[in-house]
Amino acid sequence: MPRRPDAVDPAASPWHLLGAKLRHWRDDVCALSQRDAAAKALCDHGDLSKWERGLTRVQPDVAARLDALYGADGRLIALHSAMTELDDYRTGKAPIPDLSSHDEDDDMERRAVMQILAAIGAGAAIPPESWDALFSGVERTIAERGDLGLDDWSEVVWEHDFAYYTNPPGTVFRTVAADFAEVSTVLNRTSSATARTGLLRVSAQLAALMGMELSDVGDQGSSLRTWRLARRAADATGDRELRVWVRGWEAEYGFWSGRPAPVVARLADEAVGIAAGVPSRSLAEAHMVRAFLAASQGDKENTHTALNDVRRTFDALPNSVDSEQISPLWSFRGWAQAWALAYPYALIGATKEAIDATDQARALCPPSFHGNMANLSLVHALTQTRALDVGPGLQQAVATMRAWPISTVRSRIVGQLLGGLPEQSRGLDSARELRTLAAGTSTHRG
Repeated sequence: MPRRPDAVDPAASPWHLLGAKLRHWRDDVCALSQRDAAAKALCDHGDLSKWERGLTRVQPDVAARLDALYGADGRLIALHSAMTELDDYRTGKAPIPDLSSHDEDDDMERRAVMQILAAIGAGAAIPPESWDALFSGVERTIAERGDLGLDDWSEVVWEHDFAYYTNPPGTVFRTVAADFAEVSTVLNRTSSATARTGLLRVSAQLAALMGMELSDVGDQGSSLRTWRLARRAADATGDRELRVWVRGWEAEYGFWSGRPAPVVARLADEAVGIAAGVPSRSLAEAHMVRAFLAASQGDKENTHTALNDVRRTFDALPNSVDSEQISPLWSFRGWAQAWALAYPYALIGATKEAIDATDQARALCPPSFHGNMANLSLVHALTQTRALDVGPGLQQAVATMRAWPISTVRSRIVGQLLGGLPEQSRGLDSARELRTLAAGTSTHRG
């Protein structure tokens, strides 16, 4: 029987963290023995054993060869670089830099991005000080309130918004975090009040995108931190629609990720209050979240009230809000309105209305928004099971989950579907398989 490998504690030191990741890629991902991996990477298997146990430093060239061998696509190289720098600071081999100048602020923010990406790649918690460094420029501008490329930055945000709907979690976060660091640097160097307000607007949107991404990959602590920053940056601009937009999206993500209902309700209520009756996509979003909350609690009266508010707001929106030139995160198109109706109707057992709204949303939703189409399929399955058409509903849910691994949205919908099954149906093979699929890990946008 092979010897059980020594335990590795990723929290013990930077090299234990890297060692745990090296072992994961060799053993779990590539299914290679230490001898085979060492031979292919041109290193000694005894050294590889020490590196995996965090006992010694890995040389940079060996880290690069192991990254290539395991197909890690640069993740191990980035993690090795971050861990080397962190260990040098920790052990005093490198002096902690004086952060008083702008150039050194730039270095600090770059290191913060590198450390955050390394932590996500390693599945570790993100150090609070990394967020402090990354957010420092925006935080100072919010405190000081004291026209550089604003059109370019608006286009960057627009592109990120579209990428968010069509890419799996992780990809968008990396580019958004890098752009956020750059905006923070520009804020530090800008004296124009108009430009600073515009850049704060960009910062609020990028922070909200990071909050969405972090929620999707399960890092709720970091997600909450970025949402708080997004709200403060939006408030500092004085832009009413932006303030409503940030709170509307935070309320929706809070709902799907299971934040306490009173917190979600407060965010939605704040958005409605700030909107002051002025129709916008973001106001429709806030009313939609109110409908989700009421329907989840079985409150049919308030569900219908909130859905009427969604319809009334949607009907009052200008045609430009439905334009293809507006990003999906800022528009509220026909498919979004239909989705806003379908899910609450399914929860309260309004079968015909739920099916009609789901069919309408499917017909209008862009085909490239695969995650949204999967969500609509699950809502249809939820509607069937609530109407006691249990067999076909479970089969549809299983087929959807086979094609699309679990996400924040799908996790909640499947949980509600399974929780609402009749007692005699909970032991069905399809119900057991759906539970198994729902226990998987998220790799697709939700």
